[in-house]
Amino acid sequence: MAELRNAADRSAAAQAAAGTRDLYADCLKAAAIVGVVCIHAGLPFEDVYRFGVPVFIGLWAYYLEKALARRRPGTHGAYLGQRLVELGVAYIAWTLLYIQKFYDGRWDATPLHTIVGGWFGGYGWSGQYYFVILFQLTLLFPLLRRWVAEAPTLPVIAAGVALNVAACYWLFEHRWISAVGDRLFIYWIPYVAMGIALARGEFRRRPGIGIVAVLLLMAAPLESRLFAEHSAYLSVTVTIASLLLLMSAVAGDRAAAQRPSVLHRPIAFVGRNTFAIYVANVAMLEVCRSTGFTAFAVSHAGPWGLLAVVAVTLGGGLGIGWLLQALGLGVLVGKR
Repeated sequence: MAELRNAADRSAAAQAAAGTRDLYADCLKAAAIVGVVCIHAGLPFEDVYRFGVPVFIGLWAYYLEKALARRRPGTHGAYLGQRLVELGVAYIAWTLLYIQKFYDGRWDATPLHTIVGGWFGGYGWSGQYYFVILFQLTLLFPLLRRWVAEAPTLPVIAAGVALNVAACYWLFEHRWISAVGDRLFIYWIPYVAMGIALARGEFRRRPGIGIVAVLLLMAAPLESRLFAEHSAYLSVTVTIASLLLLMSAVAGDRAAAQRPSVLHRPIAFVGRNTFAIYVANVAMLEVCRSTGFTAFAVSHAGPWGLLAVVAVTLGGGLGIGWLLQALGLGVLVGKR
């Protein structure tokens, strides 16, 4: 009987840990989505905010590895298949919405390869490429997590960083490599490896290195100006800074998460709802533009007036997410 009670206690503790949110990770997600919206809104020094998508990829791998570790190996395929379907539903719904808005009336005059490779291939709307990357990584995740388990993690990450830099400054000069761009999964492996390693507790959280990451991001615009790069996401500063941000904010033991303070609570709330903001920010920015709010903000405060546009976009994205969940359409904003 005592053994049964102990097993039940361990199971309850595991379930509690699984449902615990990591405050630091949520705050990092909030910073990442703000960075994404800042880029789309056209704020100055956009290279400073490029850590957003790399961080999202790393956190995606972190949470997916955690989810698989809680499940029996025989159920992993079904779970990943379900995730693919949910991702596909959101991708199709938002892509059709934005194509109808931005490309209405242009179907007949547009070549098929542009429709397939552009409108539906990652360039149809700002941020669409993120879905294209996640489709590839989800399909390959069983192989990637096995690869990380069998090979030393740091050399894998270092090799990925080297590949990113080589692609950014040399490989993209080739026409076919450039045509695919940074939508190919291979450029995002360093963040996946880091996310899996963090989920398995291979690295401890090191908040201090976040300062180094911030300094590197401050230098990103300078790198962009001094060197002719082909993808800001693959530059040296952005790549290394993104990896350091993950190490500074994410820990394998989610049970050790802290209770958010009054200040952290709204930040953590944004971090828990980044998917809704990500898919809806294009629509909200269009609303701000079409209503004249963007022009008003810029006329009164110059380019930095766009911070007001960013704030409205964040709030609107959260509102759209809440509404879709209330209507039972949470799958469109990453909610089951």
